[in-house]
Formats: sequence, structure tokens, C-alpha cells
Amino acid sequence: MQYSEIYEWIRKEESRKKILTVLKIPLTAKQLAKKTGIPADTCSYIVAKLTAKGILACLNPNAKNSRVYWLTDSGKRCRKQLCQDLNIPYKEYEDFDSVNWDLFGWVCFSHRSIVIRTLIHPMQPAEIKRQIRIQKPNTKISANNIRDIIRLFKTKGIVQPVKIRKKAHPRYELTESGIKLRQLLIKAENNI
Repeated sequence: MQYSEIYEWIRKEESRKKILTVLKIPLTAKQLAKKTGIPADTCSYIVAKLTAKGILACLNPNAKNSRVYWLTDSGKRCRKQLCQDLNIPYKEYEDFDSVNWDLFGWVCFSHRSIVIRTLIHPMQPAEIKRQIRIQKPNTKISANNIRDIIRLFKTKGIVQPVKIRKKAHPRYELTESGIKLRQLLIKAENNI
């Protein structure tokens, strides 16, 4: 298909246009669904169609869940044209080459993303749970779930233990890699 045919195909459907206009950083289909208001199943279907047309590409193709999608060169061109046609401000993209997309997709999974967003300073799992309860009272997560997630984060280099004098149990803080993932998650969930 030529560029003009692909662009016309995008313009015919409101949901395709919506997805392209909100895609400012690589996102999962679930994150796209939240940003656009399109039901998750429908959004996944549209993302699959956009990928088949060569507008989007999966950045972590080996993932079973939380696949991360980003614009191809053709997709960037379509998005730029779409923004011009709709009078939406167009912004050039950041360089995302240094991001481990397999790890980002893995972190996007529900409980993991909540834990990484909550971990803003050295904390114990129980303190993380208290913060989650305050910030998102409807989230069902136990301290044991959080301990397991922290253990997984530790093996993947996302958190590191911090010993504090006169405290029996270590606190955990984000590593440099964890901080980058947290910032990307926040951008993905906000309209930045």
C-alpha cells in the first residue's frame, strides 16, 4: 500500500485517528485504551490492524502480555499529517533507543506498575502497601505480593536494598534503571 492509501484508511475511522494522535511515547494497548477511552478489546484489535499496515511496530515482540507499540517511519509521517489536518500541535519525539522495552513491558503489568510508581524514596514493603492504600484505595494487593514484586525487581536490577542504621529490615529504592522506567510509566499514564 502506498502512503496516500494508508493515510486515507486511517482518516476513515475515528478510533484510528484517536490512537495516532495520543501516541506520543511507546505504549501498550491497555495504556492506549485508557488514554483514548476506546474499550481495551477494540483498542487491541485496532493496534493489530495498524501493526499489520506497517504504521505501528511492537518493540517487545517476544512478550506474551504488555506488548509495547511505537510508530514506524510511515506511522510518524501519518501522525504528523494527521496533526496538521486536525490543527493539533505536533511535537517531535524523544530518542527511545536506550530503553529496554522487554523490561518496560514487564513493568507495565498492573501490580508491578503500582509498586514502581509508589517507590519514591527508600521504603519497606509494608510502607509501600500503606502508600498504595492511600493513593489507590480500591487496589487489592497484599504486603506479600509487594515483597514478591520487590524480589523480582531486585533480580532485574530495578531496585536495590538500602541499609539504614538502627533499622532491622532493609528499605528498597529504585536504581537508575528503575528511575527511568518509573518516569516512562508516569509519562505513559499521564498526557505528557
